[in-house]
This record gives sequence, C-alpha cells and structure tokens, in this order.
Amino acid sequence: MSNLLEAIFNISKIENLTVNEIKFGNNRANNMGEGLETFIKDSFTNTFLETDKIKRIEKYSEVFSYEGSKNSPPNLMIKNGDAIEIKKVESLTSELQLNSSFPKSKLFSKSPLINKHCRECENWSEKDFIYTIGHIPSNSNKLSSLWFVYGSIYAADEEVYLKIKDELTKNLEDNKEFNFSTTNEIGRLNFVDPLKITNLRIRGMWLLQPPSKVFKEFYEYDQNASFQCFAFIPSEKYYSFPLESRKKIENSNKILIQNIKVQNPNNPVNLIDTKLITFKI
Repeated sequence: MSNLLEAIFNISKIENLTVNEIKFGNNRANNMGEGLETFIKDSFTNTFLETDKIKRIEKYSEVFSYEGSKNSPPNLMIKNGDAIEIKKVESLTSELQLNSSFPKSKLFSKSPLINKHCRECENWSEKDFIYTIGHIPSNSNKLSSLWFVYGSIYAADEEVYLKIKDELTKNLEDNKEFNFSTTNEIGRLNFVDPLKITNLRIRGMWLLQPPSKVFKEFYEYDQNASFQCFAFIPSEKYYSFPLESRKKIENSNKILIQNIKVQNPNNPVNLIDTKLITFKI
C-alpha cells in the first residue's frame, strides 16, 4: 500500500526533476492543474519513468480507489489509505479556494458533499485528509514547491464549519419574504422577481490560508532552490506508517526530518507533536 512517505521518497529519487514538463495544451490555468495531479499520482505510484500509458493507468488502479474532479472532491483516495486534495497556486501567499467545500480535518463517507462513486469505491467510513499544494509561479510551467499538510493539524472539526452554514441557512429560512429551498449549499431563493422566473443559488466560497503562512515559523523557504518539498505530518500519523516506509526517508541523506509542535486547530493552546519533512534541490 502506498502512503505519503513513499511519495516523498519517490520524489527525492528523481535525478532531474521533470516537474517543469508539466504542460498540457493551451489552457494554462486548467491544464497546469492537470499536470500537477499527474505528478502527484506518479509520486504515490512511483511511475515517473513509466512511458507505457496502459501500465501507468494499471498502476494508478492498483493504488487508488477513487479519482475525483474539480467539482467532485477529493481528487484522490488511496486504497485503505488517505484522501488527497490537490490545489495549484501561482503565488505562495495565495489563499486556497475551496469553493463550497469547507476545510476538512478528515473525510467521512457520510458527508453530503461527496458523490456516490466516492462513497462506494471501497469499504470505508473515515479517512485522514492530505492537503497537497503545488506552487507553479505565473508565466511559468515549473513546479517550484510542493506542500503536504494533514487536515488534522490544518482544519478544525467539521462541526465548526457546519455550524456557520446552518446558522446562515436558518436565517434565510426564517425570513418569510423569501421562498427558500434547502440544498447541500447554503440554500436557494426561488422566484425573486415579479415574474417569478429568477432563482438565486447561495453558495459558500471557503478560503483557506496557505501552509506557507500558517506554518511560517517552522520552515525557511530557500529562494535559491530550484524545487522544495515540505510535509507536515502529525507524529502519531507518522508512526502509523509501515516501518519500511519510515526507514526509507530516515536513511535518505537528501531528506531532513524535524520534530516540531503545532497548534491544535480546535484548541490553539494545545500543541500537537508533528514531523516536518523537507526535501530541496
């Protein structure tokens, strides 16, 4: 079974990091994101050098149980493993646009925001959630940095976000001037014009501060590096990985592992033991 440590180790083995080859068609905004997703899939399946498309797809099928889209999060789920959400940013300081999907500490199969295929792709009820952020500067096709952050040290419990949504929905629902319909979003107002031909969908636009800001006290960004990778993994999660995977990165002279303590998203005065893993070229 693949995991994040295997992915980091596979990335560190690339002699000539070919992430600058991420380029598809003419639609840069969307296709650079597709290129990043391919890079992430290759990192977890160790298929960077695989040129046979059929073999690569077969390997993806062996490792992943689900692959979503921009409108069907998460982007990937590892069989019997973690869920992965991939975001592309053009600036290190750009907020992550989560749209109607609030920040996730974990992913639950009962969530109304995932589709049937995700819910039924394997027998699961809860998955740890990895935010994966690729920094591809504007006017460039080069992956400059890559960030992996577990949701449990990045986002509060889902009740925090659902409470806000529910309160907004209730306020609209209680207003007798509106013809209100309940949806998986905040809500829908029907017949808002005299002809009763216009409806209004009310969607959340969740924005999340990037890890480069949230964890800025713990790392030093190297402006001279051609590529750098940072992973923030709760220590409890780190030690749940197979010993073989841990030994790979612990014995690598390319990878640095540090012990840090980060604030608990639900109670900031409570600190969580965390591993910061860094790889630079």
